[in-house]
Amino acid sequence: MNERLLDNSGYPTEEYLQFIRDYKGDAMPIMDFVKLICETWYYGSMGYRLTRKHKGTRRLELHTLGWSGNEDIIRAIIGNIYLTNCFMSYNMWRVGGHYYFEIREEVTENGVL
Repeated sequence: MNERLLDNSGYPTEEYLQFIRDYKGDAMPIMDFVKLICETWYYGSMGYRLTRKHKGTRRLELHTLGWSGNEDIIRAIIGNIYLTNCFMSYNMWRVGGHYYFEIREEVTENGVL
């Protein structure tokens, strides 16, 4: 992904949102994709939490904290049916902008990426 991810005000660019909507796992491994989301998440680590649930599965919590740029990213993720069915199952939403996903990590011959 070579386009600019965020504009001068810190909002996700349309190119970045389109990249999320179009993600099918061929552009980068899922955990690199998730790390990119976390790196561009406004409010940083205060707004997300990535934990290991069990071997091969992680839990991603994204909290928008009311910021519309984060909400745009959430809409792009949820709008990508391939992403939410093949890589990140959308498990729960709580009022106040709290979203929970379960991620199936890619397994290689040497173990989990």
